[in-house]
Amino acid sequence: MSHLLLEDLCELIVDCKNRTPPEAQPGASVAGFAIGTPNIIDGRIRISEAKPVDQETFDTWTSRAIPREGDIVLTREAPVGRVGRVEAGMDICLGQRTMLLRPSTVRSDSRFLHYLLLSPVVQDLLHGHASGSTVAHLRVAQVRELKLPEVPDVFAQRQIGAVLGALDDKIAVNQRIASTADQLADAVFDRTVRSVGSRPMVEIVEPVLGGTPDRKVEEFWGGDLPWASVKDVANSVAGALVVTEECITTLGEQSSRAKRMPAGAVILTARGTIGLVARLTISAAFNQSCYAFVPGEIPPAVLFHLIRLASTRMMGLAHGTVFSTVNMKTFQHVAVPDIPRELLHSLEVELSPLHGLIEANLRESLTLSTLRDTLLPQLMSGRLRVKDAEKIVEDHV
Repeated sequence: MSHLLLEDLCELIVDCKNRTPPEAQPGASVAGFAIGTPNIIDGRIRISEAKPVDQETFDTWTSRAIPREGDIVLTREAPVGRVGRVEAGMDICLGQRTMLLRPSTVRSDSRFLHYLLLSPVVQDLLHGHASGSTVAHLRVAQVRELKLPEVPDVFAQRQIGAVLGALDDKIAVNQRIASTADQLADAVFDRTVRSVGSRPMVEIVEPVLGGTPDRKVEEFWGGDLPWASVKDVANSVAGALVVTEECITTLGEQSSRAKRMPAGAVILTARGTIGLVARLTISAAFNQSCYAFVPGEIPPAVLFHLIRLASTRMMGLAHGTVFSTVNMKTFQHVAVPDIPRELLHSLEVELSPLHGLIEANLRESLTLSTLRDTLLPQLMSGRLRVKDAEKIVEDHV
């Protein structure tokens, strides 16, 4: 093993300018998708919410390099250090606050380098080098000259990349299954409520506003109660929130409006990135940038799709206007399906198995992610042999 600079492992490091893609013109053909920091989540590039761009924009933005399979995207600002790997079939160009890294075919393995950049040691290095009085950011020179921990030879890198990649491949399969089940559930709901009447949202569901414990009080944070933010809702897959980035204590809950919601409650983001919807698969509190809706007369699976539809209609009302927040008055102007009581049960029976399938796959993915993050430092340090890691992975996939 040897110490190297990051540029020693890359054939190309391109800094992308701060730029925002123009709105796609009606009828224009889509040449690719613009990737920014919001599209890189949990080590993956998510195209589903990326902005489409036309051929002219795509050609301009890829004039220095067209991202290709195996390349790595690194965010240099807001936030620093997100990492995603370009997969086969991704037609992307890089937008705001990103860098493109092309692993050397001689000195590095793409998957290994991806995991290396995600490792806690290198993440600490990236954040430690970030500078800026207002917003922390990385300069391209800082990235090029980043001193890496000991790195094995390229043969060992490929072995480690393949072992950990098997876990990520299984995670990707699970997410595709979850997304397909979510689409099916949406179709079932839409088909069922198509012919029912509507009522104002406030007459059917009761919004509950969240809260945030005082961050200056250490005793309020780091407890056992998951606490959901807009970021957690945005990061959820197939509308299911299985884990939160932060947790609070019982004392923090009692000292704020961050009240505990049961599993099955639905969260709607009301500030920042508005209109995102996720259902809790765990009991959790949530912040004041969100509203929650608790199952009652409307059962949990039906409630989720009802709020998701309400969000779509809410955003439709806001078309062409400045719509930066959702408040209680907003719910007075949004109509949702008034589902007859006798139909609620049968619809819940159809939707619940699909939701169960989504949750089972995402929980397995969470377990696999934890295993991957546990194996990485042990493989890099040599404390765990690749053959032993392969056996562990085989038992899980």
